[in-house]
Amino acid sequence: MKTPSKPHNLSHRRRRRGSSAVEVALTLPIFIMFLAALMEFGHVFFVSHMLKAAAKSGARYGSAGGVTTAQVQSRVQQIVKSAIKVNAATVLIRDASVFDTATVNPSTINYNTLPTVELSSIEQGHLYIVQVTVPYNQVALLPPFWVKNRTVTGQSVLRHE
Repeated sequence: MKTPSKPHNLSHRRRRRGSSAVEVALTLPIFIMFLAALMEFGHVFFVSHMLKAAAKSGARYGSAGGVTTAQVQSRVQQIVKSAIKVNAATVLIRDASVFDTATVNPSTINYNTLPTVELSSIEQGHLYIVQVTVPYNQVALLPPFWVKNRTVTGQSVLRHE
């Protein structure tokens, strides 16, 4: 035998007809914002890692004798160019002899005040730092909302051979 359908079930479905659309309309923007934030922060970490790798590669290249500061900057710009706009990145080679003192605390050093140095004229064993910076506003995937007015930096310290 067939059981008759319940009339209250049908009326309940009619009352819930638009609720799915409302739920989607409320949750979809939050989910899209979450995905955009996830992409943007992933891109920040990508840029940070790429700048550190470029600085390390440039520092290794500059450690050999006969290499000029301009050649190291060009090498770093080449690496950076593969991922971001080259004109957005600043490559500086600075004197890092401050690290040779035993009492130095690296967290108190202002890296921007270290003097620049020409690699072809420094002596063997001299410490130098390759610093690559980029304002994140210029390389952001989305309009700067989460990560705005920040500078991403990569640096590497090495001795000149």
